[in-house]
Amino acid sequence: MRMQNRLQVVAAVAVLVFGGLLQAADPVPTKLTVPGMDCLSCAKKAGDKLYAVPGVADVKVDIKAKLLIVTPKQGAAMSPRSLWEAVAKAGYEPSKLEGPNGSFTTKPTS
Repeated sequence: MRMQNRLQVVAAVAVLVFGGLLQAADPVPTKLTVPGMDCLSCAKKAGDKLYAVPGVADVKVDIKAKLLIVTPKQGAAMSPRSLWEAVAKAGYEPSKLEGPNGSFTTKPTS
């Protein structure tokens, strides 16, 4: 009887794994509010700097909301400070950064 229970458990785990139910969670994006970003050229400039930050997979822009939405690579962690500094290097000062490491209204320390 024990062997039958073990086989049932193994079969159930196999279904979960191969059925895609035990997939890694989608990466959580970080949002940066950038008041001075008001045109596509501004957004491209900031986006190019963000792509240079280690762990960044994608950058989306919402010019009307003055938002940069940065998605990390699967399994990667992005430094909030590095993201903030990348936008500053593009010539813009973020007013807020919200992500998995917290919410900041000044440059993060890490």
